[in-house]
Formats: sequence, C-alpha cells, structure tokens
Amino acid sequence: MASKGDHQHLLNVGREGFAALDEFFGPRRVPPPPPFQGLQRQRQFPAPHVQNRHVSPPKEAVLNCLEAAEIYGGAVFLDYRKRKPAPIRKVYH
Repeated sequence: MASKGDHQHLLNVGREGFAALDEFFGPRRVPPPPPFQGLQRQRQFPAPHVQNRHVSPPKEAVLNCLEAAEIYGGAVFLDYRKRKPAPIRKVYH
C-alpha cells in the first residue's frame, strides 16, 4: 500500500498530466459532472399489488408413463442395466 507521501505524489503527477493534456488539446468542452454527494432523495415505489387467488385441485389425475402407454396403445421401455463408470486414468511420475 502506498504511503501518504506516495499518495500525494501520485495526485500531483495526475494533476500535472491532465494539465498538460488540457494545454495540448484545449480545455474540456463538456463540464465535468458534479461530485457524488450520496443519495439526493429516496425514490418512492408503489406498494406491490397482491391478489389472493384460490387454487383448486386438479379435476383429473395426471397420467404417468405406464398409464399413458396403456391408454394410448404405446410401449414403455425401461433400462435397468447398471452402467460401468468411465475408467479413471492415473498418471504416475
């Protein structure tokens, strides 16, 4: 971390550098923004609109894959094979 002397030196170098740029290119045409002074005012937001709805239970049950296959004449394929994990390659030096 820079000491206070180094900090002041860096500030002076920055000021001199920008002064040299202003001298070469001319002063800024757009005035700089005012320094930030915290929040000027708190923005007021309206209260959220809450609508209470009663959700009724579903009128008919949801089909699972076996029931759907039976009703619509389809087939269900189940794969119960145990899959072998991929081999782990170890490198020894």
